[in-house]
Amino acid sequence: MPTPTPEQREAIRKELDRYVWLLDDCIRIPGTRIRLGLDSLVGLIPGVGDAATGAAALALVWRAHRLGAPPALLGQMLRNVGIDVAVGAIPIVGDLFDVTWRANRRNLDLLRTHFHVEPPTDKGRPRGTRVLLIGGLGLLAAIGVFIWLMN
Repeated sequence: MPTPTPEQREAIRKELDRYVWLLDDCIRIPGTRIRLGLDSLVGLIPGVGDAATGAAALALVWRAHRLGAPPALLGQMLRNVGIDVAVGAIPIVGDLFDVTWRANRRNLDLLRTHFHVEPPTDKGRPRGTRVLLIGGLGLLAAIGVFIWLMN
């Protein structure tokens, strides 16, 4: 197992934490402890949603590959993504499953364990993600309008 460089550790801490936060945890349902991300919201779009979120989850697996994760770890990560996409495609049940499964969070935890990287200590929202969140919600709205116009 290669020892990650300081740059790789920093990538895992910042870049991947922000990415996973956006996909799995960026929105808290008021009055509850339930958190949603773009994965759950985009997954509500029939057909297209789960394919798009699966592609976003594969970007995390690709980044893990570039960081030097071994094939066994990449296989575990791909399994998590596969479960997320397969079950997420089931109407209603899949949407509820997306809120609890959090394949991206699971995959980030696998990476942290492999590279011996501690999770960040601050519990606040990662910096610089407001633009990504607004852009993602805008994309979701545009896809919804497109589907509505096609019907």
